[in-house]
Amino acid sequence: MRYARPESLDEAVAALADGDATVVGGGTMVVPDMTHGRTRPAAVVDLCRAGLGGIEADGTGWTVGAMTSYAVLERSLVPLLARVAHGITGGPQIRHRGTVGGSACYANPGSDIPAVLVALRARLLLVGAQGSREVAARDFFRDAFETLRRPDELLATMRVPAVELPFGYHKFKLAEGSWPIVTAACVAGERLRVAVGGAAAVPLLLDLDRPSVGTADPAWRDHVRHEVARALSDVGGPFDDVLAPGAYKARIAPAIVARAVADALQAYSGEESA
Repeated sequence: MRYARPESLDEAVAALADGDATVVGGGTMVVPDMTHGRTRPAAVVDLCRAGLGGIEADGTGWTVGAMTSYAVLERSLVPLLARVAHGITGGPQIRHRGTVGGSACYANPGSDIPAVLVALRARLLLVGAQGSREVAARDFFRDAFETLRRPDELLATMRVPAVELPFGYHKFKLAEGSWPIVTAACVAGERLRVAVGGAAAVPLLLDLDRPSVGTADPAWRDHVRHEVARALSDVGGPFDDVLAPGAYKARIAPAIVARAVADALQAYSGEESA
């Protein structure tokens, strides 16, 4: 196995030019896969020294480097991402080692990051030998563990637009140290933009009415159930994994969505939680 540890973005792109290498970010998923023989790459490109970490702010939002760790992210002012980073499964070890870009590229349906990037309308910058391109987070995730990134490309940055609107996040998991079964991230404006993770192979994006009398309203709950079912149908149905069957995820997803919405509304407008 060939191993490269580039010292810059240009060196990293050159190391990926032939398209047969596995990219390692934080390594919290790829390295265990290699250790257990689930993957046997011919080459590894380790981005730990490529200068792709850090967060830059301007008047329109934030540019988050792909190698930014959860520990750095949770101390930042990037809305919703900072909150999510604080609760990443695995404790301090994973928060200091794992990277937001690595999670995005690994595209585990049960990971916190993909749905949050979709909810925030993030745009991802991919750089390769053929040049660079920017894609919307909603389009980046193609299937479970599959993205638009080509083998000769790497994820360099994620652009998160400024969000002045209230947000909420909720996830359901069986234990503190387990992967989430379903997650929901909500950005609450005149309407509710909610991204659901874990229920399907890719994040679901919902456009919901705001509840007129609170998130416990039966009519609004029916509205959420209908929109979740419609979104699941659009992407081929719910996703089965070792944590839970897809039918179970589809059944609980509306409740997790309602809790994320309640988080947003309670924190910023005083509405009662569901």
